[in-house]
Amino acid sequence: EVNFHIKLLFCKISKPFYNTNKTIFVDDEKLSYPLTLRRWKTGDVFYPLGMEGKSKKVSKFFKDEKMSRIEKENTWLLCSESEIVWIVGKRADERFKISNTTNNILQIDLI
Repeated sequence: EVNFHIKLLFCKISKPFYNTNKTIFVDDEKLSYPLTLRRWKTGDVFYPLGMEGKSKKVSKFFKDEKMSRIEKENTWLLCSESEIVWIVGKRADERFKISNTTNNILQIDLI
């Protein structure tokens, strides 16, 4: 049995100041609330940040990252409706990234 606790901190900011795998910055206006946190399912697809709008199956992402079965089972997805916003601690989704026209930036930290 593996007990895994996750804690996320949400904060509205005016300007992003650093970027790590444990912190993402998203355009708050692109999100639909409430956000949900769940485990991955077969067939899940996201659009990895930096891949210019190309989709990728979450299972393929896990394989490319050489994640063990335990790591996969303990990975959380932060979702807005049915869309993946963040593979928590791993990779953000391109569809929610901030841009020059973003008015409301939401910083999400894995702590």
